[in-house]
Amino acid sequence: MNIEFAYDPSEQLVRLAQRCRSRSIAVYRDQALYLQILRKEVGTATRRALFNLLSEVNPIRFNLLSSSDRSQFHTIINDLIQRCSVLLTVEQLMQLVAQMHEEQRRQQARANREILQGLSRNLEEPTPELPRPDLLVSNQDEPSSSIHLDVASSPAPRATPPIEAITSSESKEEESERSDSSELQQGGDLGVLRSLFQLADDVMQPTGTSSDTGIDAFEGVMAVEGDDHFLPSRPDALLQWMQSIDLALSRHLRNFSHALNVQMLRSGQAQALLPITLLEAVLRGQMETQPTASNVLRLRLPLATGDRESGMDVFGILLRISELEFDSHRLRRCRARLCEHHRALITMVRQQRHWERRFLDREARKHWQTSSDSTTPKTNGD
Repeated sequence: MNIEFAYDPSEQLVRLAQRCRSRSIAVYRDQALYLQILRKEVGTATRRALFNLLSEVNPIRFNLLSSSDRSQFHTIINDLIQRCSVLLTVEQLMQLVAQMHEEQRRQQARANREILQGLSRNLEEPTPELPRPDLLVSNQDEPSSSIHLDVASSPAPRATPPIEAITSSESKEEESERSDSSELQQGGDLGVLRSLFQLADDVMQPTGTSSDTGIDAFEGVMAVEGDDHFLPSRPDALLQWMQSIDLALSRHLRNFSHALNVQMLRSGQAQALLPITLLEAVLRGQMETQPTASNVLRLRLPLATGDRESGMDVFGILLRISELEFDSHRLRRCRARLCEHHRALITMVRQQRHWERRFLDREARKHWQTSSDSTTPKTNGD
């Protein structure tokens, strides 16, 4: 037996899919437990963050509210916490993943259309051509079939022989053909660009089908690959599922934090509202924050006054997964188990890539040998 194919790649991929199904059960259980603990911790973390924010900015401002206003403020905060906790489930986060993917598709399709429109305008605009000094015609009354030479380039005028007239006409025909071919080439390039971006637009449009890898493998709540499994049975798709759940959780906590900041502004406890794009920039690490209490956002806005540079601090609420886990040992234990699944899936993805390459190599060799055998002429036996 050939040592290179001692193990069947197809069989190894099937076994890998079975291991991934077993792993997906543990992944779902630990992810659901993590969200269950988070539903219990989010209320306490939110109230603690609000207390730290109010006491750090202006503790007297909240005491100036009437008893009815304070009661209404607490009622609204409790309602927001309840609405946030309801959405902290695996199924709800999977739906949020599908919405984020659809939003990404629309943004990509819009960007493709804008690029196509810009290229179309650039290609359709005529380019002005400046006349060359060495091709200026000295006498415009003569027929176009004759050649005119500049006085500086020719010491004495001479008649144009017939062969030069033929060459001139041929050169003009060649120039006209080149100009026509360039126009056709521009039109062809524009057509190709339109076709490419139209194809990309069609691909990015939402359809009823989904691919087997990436975020398309678990768009919404669905069964994967026609079986009864809830999660993907491919290691790369399951790894992408875990990463997308974390992204959806971060997006949900960001939206919840923005709702809390809006309520703080409405009740008069905040002087400015941090835009949601600023919260997203902080989560991505694109902005530097100042040290403060957990889940409280403090940004220094530079303000130059005279020769001395000073700044103004802006506060807000931003619930972050890292800080929630730092304050809760139960969340840290669940995160440790999820990290173990993540590392195991990375190893399984490497194995998957290896056996897929082996499978493709075997198929290529099979087709190559089949084609060579079919083209070999048959000879009679000795």
